[in-house]
Amino acid sequence: MEKPGFSQKPGFGIHPEKLRLRRRFVKIRLIEPRPPGINVFDSSPLPRLGLPIIGTLLHQQGHDVRIYVEMLAPIDWADVGKADLLGLSATTSTAPAAYAIAERAHQLGLSTVIGGPHVTFLPDEALDHCDFVVRGEGQETMLELVEALEAGHPLNDIAGLSFRDQGGEVVHNPDRPLCSEETYAALPWPDLDLIVGQEKMPVTPIMTQWGCPFNCDFCSVIRMFGRRVRARTVEDVLAELEARQPEIVFFYDDNFVADKRWTKQLLRGMIERGLTPLWSAQMRAEAVYADKRTGELDHELLGLMRDSGCTMIYCGFESVNEATLQAYNKRQTVQDIQDSIRALHAYDIRVHGMFVLGSDEDDVATIHHTADFALENNIDTVQFLILTPCPGTPFYERVVEAGRVLSFDWSLYDGFHVLVRPPRMSPYELQIETYRAMARFYSPRQIVRLAIGGVIRNIPFLMGLLWREWRLSVQLPRLAFFSMLPGKRTEVINILRRTLSRRNRELLQRKFMVPLLRQYGHHQIVRWAQQARSQAYVAWLKRLSALSGLERSTVASAVSNH
Repeated sequence: MEKPGFSQKPGFGIHPEKLRLRRRFVKIRLIEPRPPGINVFDSSPLPRLGLPIIGTLLHQQGHDVRIYVEMLAPIDWADVGKADLLGLSATTSTAPAAYAIAERAHQLGLSTVIGGPHVTFLPDEALDHCDFVVRGEGQETMLELVEALEAGHPLNDIAGLSFRDQGGEVVHNPDRPLCSEETYAALPWPDLDLIVGQEKMPVTPIMTQWGCPFNCDFCSVIRMFGRRVRARTVEDVLAELEARQPEIVFFYDDNFVADKRWTKQLLRGMIERGLTPLWSAQMRAEAVYADKRTGELDHELLGLMRDSGCTMIYCGFESVNEATLQAYNKRQTVQDIQDSIRALHAYDIRVHGMFVLGSDEDDVATIHHTADFALENNIDTVQFLILTPCPGTPFYERVVEAGRVLSFDWSLYDGFHVLVRPPRMSPYELQIETYRAMARFYSPRQIVRLAIGGVIRNIPFLMGLLWREWRLSVQLPRLAFFSMLPGKRTEVINILRRTLSRRNRELLQRKFMVPLLRQYGHHQIVRWAQQARSQAYVAWLKRLSALSGLERSTVASAVSNH
């Protein structure tokens, strides 16, 4: 399929009437578009923290700032239409939505700017839909852009900015160097109150580090944020936890244990100060080792994680195929994966395993083996994602050059659609077998088994809880009803907050979170299969695979006859 031509829309770029904003205290609106279709974050909507950090910096300079995260609340166009400047953040899958929002704002006379990973690597495309593109880490670039627009200054000296000049020519200013550790550590805590609908967030997001020292083939993090990890001070993170007093935290870092010494210092501080919310984070499998060569586990780290409130770790396992792990440049083995699962479970920490299927080394048997592996090793929850060629990655550059990309409809770049023709199976086989693997893992039978087992193991705890917390007994029918509805997670949390002490809420979540998460996973899989866009794409892949099979058969017959 050909890459769509994003024809330049008239009127984008620098115009005298738009060069200066209308007042000193600028009214700025920031938007994070909703991901397309069904996605795994529907019941736990969390904003990415780029816009809240930028919004906080702008607010500190006296600007009128409001942030719309479409997963939390709809865009109020009556409000947005009165703004001086509209900023959007776009991943690859949300780029079409960001472009549509920017074009609507342009029609209302607003200046528009888009940042984020997708437009960082494809700024020319984005400039067909907006006035300015902020490339890379955007906080300093955005501040300088607003200042220049206010003062009517030229834009050519703003590093990391792309725009069209008054003649319509594209200008890409030099890249902005990655911010220093000192600059990163000095960034303000994101003011979550700037987000419309922030009260709907069941989890508090906290970022402690930028960057990743690794170099996975399909990941754009290092080209966006670099390989040098920049961390906030431990004291600053502890102060934020102290100020927010969250019940549940997700540490947004790409690799929470990039620096073990730093991580251990933070966890010790959390324990010493009694700042122990239920928390989860992402980390690599081999972080559980004290010495990977000998297989010795880092019991100090694991104990600190447990005692500071860790409930779940999100691990990018990626594959159970050793050849695929090498192709991904993952620098880990299947043995590392198994060791990490056992180690985390031994410390009562749940494991969310993330696998990426569809490498050149994978076939249908690999997908079946991955589901077997997840069930046999008692991984608590999983994502079986399909290898996606996101701009900015070495993988994207290779498959585009080789002509293997099936579609450049960016809204499909969400990890749930086959977009690259795999060599060892048809695109349809990869799509349907990945769906079946997810459906098998999240089957009702598995959920019932886990739920019944959990109740039987915890009968004394449950009976004692009902005896001590009489308000829970009164709310039990409503709680049971809402627990069966995956879309009612917020209602369940609110009931528990009203009826249980914080300690008992945490105990209940630890003991029963896995069957509830599995139920939610099953619900999302069914919804994904039922939505029209999924059905249409699967049908298209099936026709495509049939045509490819017919072509191979015709060629083989011709060769045989010849």
